[in-house]
Amino acid sequence: MEDRAITPEERAYWAFQSPKRITPPRAAQPAWNKNPIDAFLFAAMKVKGAKPSPRADRRTLIRRAYLDLTGLPPSPEEVAAFEKDTAPDAWERLVDKLLASPHYGERWARHWLDLVRFADSGGFEFDVDRPDAWRYRDYVVKSFNNDKPYDQFVKEQLAGDEYLTENQHAENTTNAQNAQNAKSTPNSQSAQDIQDAMIATGFLRLGPEGGGGGERGRQDSLDDVITTSTLTFMGLTVGCARCHDHKFDPIPQKDYYRIQAVFYSTKPVSYPLVAPDVVAANKAETQRIENLQRPLRRAKSDLEAPYLKILVDEAVSRLPEYMQIAWNTPADKRTPGQKLNVQQIKKTLEDDSLSQKLTEKDIVARMSAEDKAKHDALKAQIRDLDKQKPKPYPTARAIGEAGATAQPSYFLHRGSIDTKGSVMTPGVLSVACDSEYQFPTPPANATSSYRRRGFAEWLVAPNNPLTSRVMVNRLWQHHFGEGIVRTPSNFGKMGEAPSHPELLDWLATEFVARSWSMKQMHRLMMTSQAYQMASDDTAANVAIDPENRLFWRMPRVRLEAEIIRDAILAVAGNLNRSLGGPAIYPYIDPNLFQSSTKRTWPGKPDDDPATWRRSLYVYSKRSIRYPLFETFDQPNLINSCERRNRSTIAPQALLMMNNNFVILESRKFADRLRKDAGEDAKAQVERAFRLALGRVPTQFELTKAADFVGGNPNGLAEFCQAMFNLNEFVYRQ
Repeated sequence: MEDRAITPEERAYWAFQSPKRITPPRAAQPAWNKNPIDAFLFAAMKVKGAKPSPRADRRTLIRRAYLDLTGLPPSPEEVAAFEKDTAPDAWERLVDKLLASPHYGERWARHWLDLVRFADSGGFEFDVDRPDAWRYRDYVVKSFNNDKPYDQFVKEQLAGDEYLTENQHAENTTNAQNAQNAKSTPNSQSAQDIQDAMIATGFLRLGPEGGGGGERGRQDSLDDVITTSTLTFMGLTVGCARCHDHKFDPIPQKDYYRIQAVFYSTKPVSYPLVAPDVVAANKAETQRIENLQRPLRRAKSDLEAPYLKILVDEAVSRLPEYMQIAWNTPADKRTPGQKLNVQQIKKTLEDDSLSQKLTEKDIVARMSAEDKAKHDALKAQIRDLDKQKPKPYPTARAIGEAGATAQPSYFLHRGSIDTKGSVMTPGVLSVACDSEYQFPTPPANATSSYRRRGFAEWLVAPNNPLTSRVMVNRLWQHHFGEGIVRTPSNFGKMGEAPSHPELLDWLATEFVARSWSMKQMHRLMMTSQAYQMASDDTAANVAIDPENRLFWRMPRVRLEAEIIRDAILAVAGNLNRSLGGPAIYPYIDPNLFQSSTKRTWPGKPDDDPATWRRSLYVYSKRSIRYPLFETFDQPNLINSCERRNRSTIAPQALLMMNNNFVILESRKFADRLRKDAGEDAKAQVERAFRLALGRVPTQFELTKAADFVGGNPNGLAEFCQAMFNLNEFVYRQ
């Protein structure tokens, strides 16, 4: 029942065949032979009778490049300089400049964080905050900026800890001199590399937490890891095989549980980002203070005990008679049902966070004046000692295992923990592997099973048919509006077939040949004629290919919510462009969310400069969504998002007209215009168009806007808000 054979016909499906590299076709137009991408696209257009669109003007191109690579609009000065640069390599130099910008990593990290459903909290009822989650976000930004090879990027997130030796884990991870002695196989790694590898494993802890405990909760957490990992890296819905063989793709249920065996032994780790001696000193001092507190806490507990008993007895007396009997029956004489009743009572009185839990406040309210004074004195002494405890050292949310021997995991019939089948050995996707994949044997001193390392190395093996295809398709998707495969995380039968299969395969093999360099692939795509085409419709082409599947023009794409906010701040002139660090809390009206002890939003006013950072750094709380982001189609932060929705709904316009942040930034924009252009209305309007849209206004626009600005007391700020509301502002042409 557990085995399911893969047929030759199933293996022959295009996504399970290794990419085949063919020689690019030759185009009749020489310009379309310079870049192989153009040759493939031109050949496909020729077959259908379509013609490529003309080249976009320079203003459009520079704005397109800036928004694609940095997520920020170019300054008027940058636009003017590019328009004047007549050198043959002006475009290539611009692309290289933007790829070298630190803001490139911020822009492309946002795409990746959508895929891995990154959030700063755990979700579910209590949505507990994760104060160190931002370190993973900064790791992703840094990886993109440093052009970390994609194969290494994958391996670090799945198994960064398994690429470190026992000695490296013990090394001083903050001391560069000590880090020079840290050796790995095959290359030496710096202290920062070691930290990065551990922070990267936080990928396996990004999912929601708090949905349930026990083995069922564990199975749900593992399912989230398997589903997200296979969607992200393989572009397949392996999670659909949890309870049965996949209904559409050749993914046996046994493959699911063999992949689960890869991750089953993992456990959460708070990885210290300081030297071992700092950790030891912190632990020793904390222990010393806790030893001093222990007798004080015992005395406090003894003082509370008789009053707590009174409260408990009163609470029990209000329960049904059968529960009172269970409570008053000696523990060794309770029936199984009575034991369950007592557990329920204790849970209600000790753990219920909603209403019934007995608190210290309730206990103190019953105390005599003398006992209350003693209680206050004990609390004060404990509190004074708490203040002497050392501050927590920085840690990273990471993953580890208990040892080299993996914990046993099982095939679960129908996905139920109550119907265990065979013990599972680790495995990979059988349809994409001609023979049994051999996982590495961990060395004698290993602290983990090396199963994740083996799985990661299978993923990035040159003959893996999925990994390189999936990633180049994602890069293409964000440059050209749609992927060559328009279902970027589903390369299976229910997904779409590639519009240009030969091009996809050529890009996949080129990606590997270029050492998995994402920046080189960006450059290759952006220096193509196709990327530089105008976005205007052509009637003849629309008749042939209304959905632009031939990529005969550049599509217009609505900017993501975060980029709209960033552009508003940048144009208004008060964007804080600093990189990295803990998240920020811009203001959210408390009436828009339900707060609780663990679900809060300490928002700061819109005019607080601390909130003027890029939107990547806005705290991502799963249960409290920033209104501007949610209105403009931010993903739900629970599931992997391969492609954001691009809705056009009335609340978007209403928010841009009435939101306090937008109104405030409109005033800031107006202040900037007065500073840059003086009090002349026409000069203010021209400067506004250059800053917001990267172009000069038409004569009609200039006249009408200047008349409005000059004819209204608050005309300039209202005009600035109208600029933020233009389609041209929130769309990339």
